[in-house]
Order: sequence, then structure tokens, then C-alpha cells
Amino acid sequence: MIFEAILLGIIQGITEFLPISSSAHLILFPWMFGQQGTLIDSLNFDVALHAGTLVATLAFFWRDWFDLFGKFFTGIKDGTWKSNEGRLVWFIVLATIPAGILGLKYEHVVEESFRNPLLIAGSLAAISGVMWAADRYSAKTAGLGNMSLGHAIFIGFAQALALVPGVSRSGITISAGLASGYKREDAARFSFLLSTPVIAGAAVLKLH
Repeated sequence: MIFEAILLGIIQGITEFLPISSSAHLILFPWMFGQQGTLIDSLNFDVALHAGTLVATLAFFWRDWFDLFGKFFTGIKDGTWKSNEGRLVWFIVLATIPAGILGLKYEHVVEESFRNPLLIAGSLAAISGVMWAADRYSAKTAGLGNMSLGHAIFIGFAQALALVPGVSRSGITISAGLASGYKREDAARFSFLLSTPVIAGAAVLKLH
């Protein structure tokens, strides 16, 4: 049990921040090696995985969040929040809503219906194609300072697709950002900032 927990924790740590779907690998890895342990289906372990991911995300991006909130509150005072990065706080909140609503309503259905290895492999292949096309054909010229509400919502709906195992949350949101014309680094930054409330919400949801 301890070895299984360590192994799955390592898989989660490696795959969570790469565009390769951590949930897919947590299902496929035990299946490939014929492991029949029930740890991956344990509520406490699931919460622990989400909590560990949240701590790692906050530890890395705390300066970004501190800076964003500083610009947000300063922008409210001087009226400039509509034209600088301070509005990203609003965009992150709004982009989180689609995944939050769909997660509350369909998470258990998806988890029970989409755990078939063939379906997961198909999702991985399909998203790989989406990622390639988004990087190959997007303009990659815009910065986050020019982000629009429509693009934020579009990325938020893309994030909701990550409820399906095999659809990488970071992969699909970065691809949506690239498809909207943003530079690679800006699309990736918004994707990982967007992950913070989603991961926190998922951990809380697992507790209920």
C-alpha cells in the first residue's frame, strides 16, 4: 500500500504539470502492470493528491498571485483595472465557472463511464492532435495584457473538457490560449494560474 501510494504520487507529480493528463496516467499505469490495488479509487488518497498538487502550485506561483491581486486592488482604486493585468483576476474567476458547474454535475458520471483504457487512449491521441494543430497554426502574438473576456471564457470551457480522463487540463487550456492567438508563455501562464482555483475546488468537492 505504501509503495503504491509513493508510486502513484510520483506519477501525479510528474504528469500534473505536463500536458499529458495526470488522471489518464493514474488509471493506465496500474492497468498496464496488472495492479489491482484500490488506492486510486480511495477518497482520502484522491483528496491527498489534489491537496499536494495545490500546495505545489501555490508554492511556485505565489509571487504571481501576489502581483495579480496587488494590481487588481490598485486598479480598483485608480480605475485602471480594465486595462491592465489586474483584470486577469476577474478573467480567472469567470474562466473557472464552466469547469466548476460541469464538475459538480457530471464528475461522478464521467469518472464511472470514461475509465476504459481504450477510451482514455483515444482521448490522449485526440488531444495530442489538437495541441499540435494549435501550436502549428496559431498566431502566437498576443500577451495577457490584451486578453479579452471572450477568450477567457473560451479557455474556461476548454478546461471543462479535462473532466474526461485523457484530456489534459494544461494541454487543452494552453491549446485554447494558443488558438486565441496568445504567445506560448502567456498561454501557459494563464493555464497554470487558472489551475489554482480548479484544483482547490476539486479537493473541496472530494471531501463532500
